[in-house]
Amino acid sequence: MTETLETTIPFKARPADRAPEILLRQGHGLHLQRVLAFTVDYSLYITVAFALSVFATMLIESLSWWWVAPEHAFGDLPARLGETPYVLSKSLAALVTLALAIAYTALTLGGRYQATLGMRLFRLRLERLDSVEITPRYAVAHTLLFLATTAMFTPLVLLAPLVLANRQMLHDRLLDTLMLRTG
Repeated sequence: MTETLETTIPFKARPADRAPEILLRQGHGLHLQRVLAFTVDYSLYITVAFALSVFATMLIESLSWWWVAPEHAFGDLPARLGETPYVLSKSLAALVTLALAIAYTALTLGGRYQATLGMRLFRLRLERLDSVEITPRYAVAHTLLFLATTAMFTPLVLLAPLVLANRQMLHDRLLDTLMLRTG
């Protein structure tokens, strides 16, 4: 007696069975809600990045008294070396902001509600087509794939929901996820 793969791995729902439900839960104006949710999340990122940039600049500037100050023992160094603390502070702030953004995505999108704060504000939720919960690792992969596709294909990536099934963006299609309304 041989069992097929379909009987050994039970799924909660198959994508073909969910097609009417998906279209009903997406409705009209989904793209606008998704853009607004992204704007809310991105404004949070910008606020954190600005605060970290100011903090890192103040920290590096206070440490530069003891570090690479040309007026101290290093009077013969080029003047360009005086810009090093500012470049270092901006780089440090950018790396910490990226790390915090990834942690934010892992905790919110990979958490209980399967949505970031902006998505929750506009009653959106990310779901996988195979009805499995989104893990923090999957949420981070979703975010990094979004950044990669928008960096490579902007502005063409914005046309993807117009031609792909279920109004998916390119990174949604690659990871088999859908953006749905919660209520």
